[in-house]
Amino acid sequence: MKRIIIIALCLNIFNAKATETEKLLKTKPDKIVVYTQGAQVHRTSSINLVAGQNTIIFTGLESCINTAAIQASGNGNFIIADIQHQVYYPEVVKAKLNGDVRYKKMIKNITDSIQEVNYLIEDIRAKSDALVTEKSVLLNYSLYKGQNKKDSMAYLKDGLSYLREKLFNINSEFIKLKRDKEKLEYKIRTLNERITTINNELSNQNQGEDVEVVDYRIIINIIADQAIAASVNLNYYITNAGWTPSYDLRAISNDQNVKLTYKAQIYQQSGIDWNGVKLVLSTANPNRSYNIPNLSPWYLGYTNQYKKTNTKKLSEVNAQPASMDEKSVVNYDNYSSSAGSTMDDAKDASSYTTVSENVIETEYEIKLNYNIPSDGKTHFAAILVKDLKTLYRYKAIPKLNNSVYLTAVLPDWEDAITMSGEASIYYDGSYIGRTSLAPGGTEDTIQLSLGIDKNIAIKRQKIKDKCSQKLLEENIVHQYTYEITIKNSRSNKIEIDIEDQLPLTYDKNVTIERKEISGAKYDEVTGILKWRSTIQAKDSKKLSIVYQVKAPKTMPVVIN
Repeated sequence: MKRIIIIALCLNIFNAKATETEKLLKTKPDKIVVYTQGAQVHRTSSINLVAGQNTIIFTGLESCINTAAIQASGNGNFIIADIQHQVYYPEVVKAKLNGDVRYKKMIKNITDSIQEVNYLIEDIRAKSDALVTEKSVLLNYSLYKGQNKKDSMAYLKDGLSYLREKLFNINSEFIKLKRDKEKLEYKIRTLNERITTINNELSNQNQGEDVEVVDYRIIINIIADQAIAASVNLNYYITNAGWTPSYDLRAISNDQNVKLTYKAQIYQQSGIDWNGVKLVLSTANPNRSYNIPNLSPWYLGYTNQYKKTNTKKLSEVNAQPASMDEKSVVNYDNYSSSAGSTMDDAKDASSYTTVSENVIETEYEIKLNYNIPSDGKTHFAAILVKDLKTLYRYKAIPKLNNSVYLTAVLPDWEDAITMSGEASIYYDGSYIGRTSLAPGGTEDTIQLSLGIDKNIAIKRQKIKDKCSQKLLEENIVHQYTYEITIKNSRSNKIEIDIEDQLPLTYDKNVTIERKEISGAKYDEVTGILKWRSTIQAKDSKKLSIVYQVKAPKTMPVVIN
């Protein structure tokens, strides 16, 4: 009897030691590197290892782990023998998954019904496609397009009568099919709701007092020569996360540089909230292919020539212009302080960002703890703030309207950004509009419209006394004269860009001659006239445009 007791005690001691080698670790992420698509989660834990086999289980992990991108390392005299990913179903969850036979049968019957309804919907789609084809054939028939060789009104009348009858029938069939499809889709929604109800009943039937959820785990098998205190590092890639850049362009006044605020719109739906974590934002995309492409044989082909319209990218913001003499009551600008205030300005989160660049990517390490819940919503984080070299100019196109716009010209804007994104523009604390910023473009200068300045007036008018019309044998010579007047009511001088144009012609019988353009730069291709003028405070300036159009008497010329 004593021998049996001793053996039992030895077995208990052995089992106790065996269970000590398996340890569950509930950890918090130390650092998360967020890519434009996906994120790399880093976790670290200190643990006491026993001599021999050790099984370390990291529990409570994200549900969207890429099992092919799990890595483990550590500090200590041990060997990492194996790494596994496991989805652990607690007993309550297993009972729900197994389910009751009766419930399973009900769900199968409903699923079969849904499949049959889907077949009926697919049949309706096929019939609808056939009707679309039939309608297209009818409408493209040569008789209705007037391409029939038989020039007979009777043929046309009969054809139109037949077309009307067929289109009426086709449209009626469309309506009937649409009604049948809506009924079937409603039936599918009802069946899905029934499945949800059955699952809820099954859950209530099997659920006990304690609610357990599916646990996503990573198991690390470790071999240690002796019992030691060690540190185990785990990192893995998850898919349901990422970030996109956005920008703020803030101009306080026309004597200070525009400030560019670089922001990140972060989202994640990994199943685990990120509470108080250190974030690193990377411009890399692990899902992008880095395989070097190969050139295939290139065979010349033949194509019809066409004329391509020359388009020019506009960097100006098409926003509702704000009046320059209307001040906002609330100043939203974070970069100016109120006069006489004794309190320090609030620090921006971008003050805690470290930027590191290499040949392939840029990383922004934010030295603040962030909370990003697993809700799939966008959460903003400020990355950095930069001053952009800014040239303020006024711009006007008086032929289109009499408004004078204040613009901010940014010659070095591409050096400040690494990724494409939308930018919100603010001037003097007021929102102006939006524009798009994209590196790697052909334009190294961007021009932002900041609003209309009512203190500067411009007017373009036709001088009728200096317009004439002369008859020369077979031709008529028209002379047109316009005058542009700019008045600066401000107390300081301004620099203004003005645009106008001369007409162009494709007809060799028509000639256009410039007589006076007041020193404007003229583009022979587009006909655009450009002036850059400096106007002193409380002063005005006039520009003249005079040109002649010579055309045959039989060809009327219309000039706006």
